Amino acid sequence: MCRVMVGLDRLATVVRIRHLVLAGVVAASMTACGESAPDSSTTSSAPTIRTACDASAANGSVFTTTVRPDIPFALQLPQLRAWQVTPTEGKDVILRRSDRHPGRMSSATVTLGVSPPRKASGHTAVISAMEGTWRQWRSETVQVCGWGGTRSTGVLSASRAEEVDEYHEFLGFDYLAGDMLYPIRMSVEATAADRDMYRPDIDTFVDGLQIVPIPPAG
Repeated sequence: MCRVMVGLDRLATVVRIRHLVLAGVVAASMTACGESAPDSSTTSSAPTIRTACDASAANGSVFTTTVRPDIPFALQLPQLRAWQVTPTEGKDVILRRSDRHPGRMSSATVTLGVSPPRKASGHTAVISAMEGTWRQWRSETVQVCGWGGTRSTGVLSASRAEEVDEYHEFLGFDYLAGDMLYPIRMSVEATAADRDMYRPDIDTFVDGLQIVPIPPAG
């Protein structure tokens, strides 16, 4: 039985995001194990989308992940207005934007990280699944900096009366450095009602995601 924590307290948002990210690393192989409308899931047959792989193209400024001794590269995203880095104890980079509307607030969160590497020669696909009632699920193939991956989007229906529907995106691909494969993953969570407002920024993050190799010391 597959389980993903999707109904946690708002105080545990970061924890929930990480669980959702893990579930979305291999979105190409993911199936919804909860309820879904008959026509809510589609896989695009359109040509593969190729990203620009240039984080500075949007406005010249970038967010850069912390250089780590266990990873021979850094990741960069465009630094867009109103997005702020959220402090976290983990190794992921979490960006958040909040907006005020008459009588309510909306927000969007982007999480970027690298999962533990594995030997390229022993590569095996891992199938993950997500629980919940998903609508408008869509997956498409992408080329991020020349590396093949999958971008999946969907709306997770609220499970409690006090909650709201949430829009999610999962971007995942493997980057080969030496003889190791590094799974790179980016996830998005936003209030579904405000999806169209945040989508231009999300598209810019996906298109601008850049891998910056770090030369060996010495």
